[in-house]
Amino acid sequence: MMLPDVFFISIDCLRPDHVGAFNRLSRLTPNLDRVITRGSVFTRATSHAPFTTPAVASMLTGRYPFQTGVRLLLGQLCDNNAGTLADAAKRAGYITAGFPSSFILNSTTGLARGFDEYRDIEDGVMTRRGGCWQYGEPLNNALDTFLGRVGNDRVFCWLHYFDLHEYHLDTSAPPKTTYARDLREKVDAGCVASLFRILESHGRLDNAAFVITADHGECLFDHGVRGHGQHLYNSVLQVPLAIVWPGLMPAGAVRSELTRHVDVLPTLLDAWRIEADASFANLPGNSLLADRQAIDIHSYAEASPRQLFDGNAAEVRPFEGPEIQSIQTGDFKLIRLQNGDSELYDLRVDPRECADLLESPTASSTSIANALSERIDALVDSDAVGFASASSAEPKDDLVRERLRDLGYV
Repeated sequence: MMLPDVFFISIDCLRPDHVGAFNRLSRLTPNLDRVITRGSVFTRATSHAPFTTPAVASMLTGRYPFQTGVRLLLGQLCDNNAGTLADAAKRAGYITAGFPSSFILNSTTGLARGFDEYRDIEDGVMTRRGGCWQYGEPLNNALDTFLGRVGNDRVFCWLHYFDLHEYHLDTSAPPKTTYARDLREKVDAGCVASLFRILESHGRLDNAAFVITADHGECLFDHGVRGHGQHLYNSVLQVPLAIVWPGLMPAGAVRSELTRHVDVLPTLLDAWRIEADASFANLPGNSLLADRQAIDIHSYAEASPRQLFDGNAAEVRPFEGPEIQSIQTGDFKLIRLQNGDSELYDLRVDPRECADLLESPTASSTSIANALSERIDALVDSDAVGFASASSAEPKDDLVRERLRDLGYV
């Protein structure tokens, strides 16, 4: 079977309820929808961290943050033997290229592992507030150049678009308005439309496979705050996930079971018929091509917001453990704070997580919360690795401090 080109597209801060393919009331993403409808959508997909670097690390490695070691914005992959999506693609015969959009995803993180080419971001002059990140146009131009250079070889490309990240800078309108506007104008009519024109110009659009998702969502005052990184509610953990793969993923299929970013790598290993060896051993995810009826699926996430938002760059580097952890099953979600507090939600009747069952606990809710808390402990204690900071992320570096402050993280 001839394998298609594969384009893995992640869009920073993208909420699924603003994407037309996931919400018919949305008319913000016609270009994205046009491609997504050629494949299958997963309406209950989750990320594993509410900010970019650890979330992307889990996407690319198929492992949870406590397994990758990337638990903060300036983290670095700890296990040099852990395989990545790019490693798998190379085994399948692809030329691989990575196009991140921010310095927090540069190759010093270890995320470039397996890519034949990886475009580090060192110049943020095109942005309005610095922070050393770039809009989608230079990323797409770099992809255009890359595709022109590789000729007819099969390619696996990852592109991460950051353009939606600064929707809140325009204070002339409410954040919900500027978020929708920037998604429509900057992301869909800008990044995405340009990307598809480039792929079409190289004859790579019609038969290509796509994985389309977000690193995390965005809280638009769903729980009284705007942004991401501060908590683990599904407004920031739930992400769009669509897989377009001619002949493999049914067009127009809508799947509502709990899915996770850690399921993406096993799915591609399955699609490429790659046997899992030591590099891909003990992955927590499951292929979306397999029968998942009998699988006990749960999704873990963690965050360390104190170390991001204290306003002190020196707090970014040390990692003493996540301040917030969560685990969700198909029915329930437990959020556990470092101070001992917990919240429990019945996602079957309360998908927006408005009614904490532990505010007025019953024997049943207490039992469920205890069982989920024990599951977190068993999961993390079984496979945790140490934390290592990227060499370029020393807090004494004035440039790093300035970039993080400009991005709004410290």
